[in-house]
Amino acid sequence: MTSTVNNWWLSLQHDWYDGFANEEKVWVSAHRLNSATHHSYLNPTGPTDDLFTSNLISKRELEVLHKDSGTTTRFTAPLHSHSVTPNNNPVSLDLTSSNALGAVSDGKDVLVFEAQTGTVRRTLSGHVAGVETVKFFPSDKVLLTGGEDMQIRIWSVEDGSCPVTLTGHKRSVTCLDMIDRGKEVVSGSRDGTIKVWICGTQECITTLSLHGGSVNNIQVFNHPESNSTDRLVMSVTETGLLSLHNLQDTKLVSQYQHSSELTTCTAYTGNLLVAGSSAGEIITLDIRNFSKPTSIHKRSNYAITSLSCNGNRLWCGQKDGECYSIVPDTTLNCDTTLSGGECEAIYCVVANGDVVTTAAKDRKVRRYEV
Repeated sequence: MTSTVNNWWLSLQHDWYDGFANEEKVWVSAHRLNSATHHSYLNPTGPTDDLFTSNLISKRELEVLHKDSGTTTRFTAPLHSHSVTPNNNPVSLDLTSSNALGAVSDGKDVLVFEAQTGTVRRTLSGHVAGVETVKFFPSDKVLLTGGEDMQIRIWSVEDGSCPVTLTGHKRSVTCLDMIDRGKEVVSGSRDGTIKVWICGTQECITTLSLHGGSVNNIQVFNHPESNSTDRLVMSVTETGLLSLHNLQDTKLVSQYQHSSELTTCTAYTGNLLVAGSSAGEIITLDIRNFSKPTSIHKRSNYAITSLSCNGNRLWCGQKDGECYSIVPDTTLNCDTTLSGGECEAIYCVVANGDVVTTAAKDRKVRRYEV
């Protein structure tokens, strides 16, 4: 049985950077699950008591130390914050590889916007129900979308046309990925299946039935062994089932059953895979041994809503609006927290290089340099 790590973690007033600019004090807290919370205040000139110390690195970065636990966290303010979807919650978000353009769901539509300014360049209309997932092709010129209308659409970002519509799922399409450059795409659905499609012929060539309820998230990745050419797809479901299938022969490679719903997943570095749960857990598994997790990290009971990796840092979004990074194969301490949102659920986190972009329930898309 893998023990759950419950480290101390710090939270800071969401607009601390504005408070410091106006020479106002801001609140700070240290939390640990099932322990008393420590509260205090920070002034621009320093702490107000002996519980915390702080170091203002720049106008957008503040390092805070909780003395009792020795926990240090760097809080980073957003570089840009935009209301791209004023009328609907941005439940899905993706960025091009250069971070120049973003795509975000806006009810039945998808908005393609300039990431730095938030200016909408194109509205993609065609879905007849809410869009649940968006993903750019590696070329950055094509966009893949799926929604409650059970459709998968492939769009030209340059002219807004939709030359391909894929149908076959019996319930909402919840998640999408692609193989290599996108000749084949992979979809997950609330109907409990994963499908593989050939874009050119619009043909479904594989259907995997998971028997685990709604498929909440998938990710396609290369087998980490250097001598392997296998493509694997990881999936997580509402019943807590994490499955690993080989896309070449469609065989089940491994499965892990968790005690609560698994909401999101990502392939981490080396042989490690990471999943997030509705109970606030971050579960790390080794592809070579699925019998039990290598670690389980939990800081609160709020659901993990999104995971994204850049390098060895794992960025985690939560339903309480917290967004932070950890390194799963070490002590699991949070090293950076992204400020800006006030207790509004994080829907999506996208990490590309030194840029992290989030979409939240307050209908803001925030861009950070980390």
